[in-house]
Amino acid sequence: MQRKHCIIVLVCILCIAVLLCFLLWPNKSASSASPSLRKAAEGLNDYQVTMKLDPVQNTLSVSEEIHFTNRTGQTLSSIQLRLWPNAYERQETSPAAIDELFDACYFNGFNPGYVKLHDVKWNGETAAHSFTDDASTTLSVSVPELADGEAGTLFIRCVVQLGNCAHRTGYMNNTFMLGQVMPTLSVFENGAWRQDAYSSIGDPFYTECANYTLMLYAPEGYTPACSLPLVQEKSGAWTGSGLAMRDLGLCISADFETASASLNGIRILSYAEDQKSAAQAAQYAKKALSTYQALYGAYPYPTFTVCCAPFAPGAMEYTAMAVIDDGYFAKDQWDTLELFIAHEAAHQWFYAMVGSDQVNNPWQDEALCEYALLRYVEKNYGQSAYENLRFFRVDSPMQERIPGGLTPGSPIDYFSTLADYKSIVYGRGAALLISLDTFLPGGVDAFLEHYAQEYAFRIASRTDFENALNAWAGQDLLPLVRDYLDTKMME
Repeated sequence: MQRKHCIIVLVCILCIAVLLCFLLWPNKSASSASPSLRKAAEGLNDYQVTMKLDPVQNTLSVSEEIHFTNRTGQTLSSIQLRLWPNAYERQETSPAAIDELFDACYFNGFNPGYVKLHDVKWNGETAAHSFTDDASTTLSVSVPELADGEAGTLFIRCVVQLGNCAHRTGYMNNTFMLGQVMPTLSVFENGAWRQDAYSSIGDPFYTECANYTLMLYAPEGYTPACSLPLVQEKSGAWTGSGLAMRDLGLCISADFETASASLNGIRILSYAEDQKSAAQAAQYAKKALSTYQALYGAYPYPTFTVCCAPFAPGAMEYTAMAVIDDGYFAKDQWDTLELFIAHEAAHQWFYAMVGSDQVNNPWQDEALCEYALLRYVEKNYGQSAYENLRFFRVDSPMQERIPGGLTPGSPIDYFSTLADYKSIVYGRGAALLISLDTFLPGGVDAFLEHYAQEYAFRIASRTDFENALNAWAGQDLLPLVRDYLDTKMME
């Protein structure tokens, strides 16, 4: 009997040890993270996520604990989450179903994706919850009154049914695109939770930085590409963690070939359908990070991942990751691939590090990244290459006649076509930065480096940008800014 008791105690000790190893995994990662990341991670909300891919049923099972601290300045009776995959359930709400994208995203006709909820708990107790929008992308979870500064744990268990769709969330053949796949906290702002719709135009994701831990199960032969640095354990599970990240990017495929490069301690990972393309993409990413570090300051994350996937819109940034449509990995498209990678790499400074309201002020990351792309080309290929790219991506859009009174400062829901959005927000927005260059000490690059460091891991509003600009310039530049951002285009 005594021996049996000892065995039970030993088993319990081993179980506790295994549990502690998993729970303390982020601390191990934090100990090797840069000082800026460790400092930025202090006090952030924590996501501990377990995912399991079933490529036969095309589903992703998700169990998620969010360790949430109320920092709203108000007492809360509910917490709101975004469940973006639900937007793909109906053609009317799918961001991939507009005319410009439908045929390229839904090769085999419309196919729905959605989230099936199984458990929603607050501090271990079942919590009342309901969707508050027509597309069921906003989930309101009732909690006992939670005063400012108080904390608790939200638990979500769900299954994401993936649609046959070449978009942020979906699958094509043996590749699964899992962007914005997990339930994510909404932003509490001006006394309310943000409930923006999943627009087909632009990137309608407005999030605060958080710390992430992931345990991922995928069948043998499937390889994950992720924002987090992943390690495959003996059990077969992939584990990883990351600090002060604005989101979690993830793709899983049975067709990935891999390549890597390194840059001053940063590990660059590349995933494509053939090794040669993967290696080329890794070198482009290395060149982009090197260029932007010299211009805008240190890249803070331990890895940067470039991933090839069926993605009809072209390219998408995540923290420490870029997803590029697989068509651009063909050798005759490598020039375009380089431009995509360079633009998405710039988002690591102006999106991942410095957050902004991409719904109401999309120019605040896209225009900055387009300007950074021009500087990338100039630094690496010279003035003539810069002038050629500027002609096509800035000067030509400035001459276009765009109906509807749109401006570069317009929110994304003002735009009805992707073509108009790119010409106005990217092109004319970048023209603003070019025009500012002569007014700023050290030029726009010096200002953007200051701006990136000043607002790193925070959200900068348009007012923050304007105030920082005026302070740096030592003069009032708002009339010029408003002329470019708020003046209606020619009709």
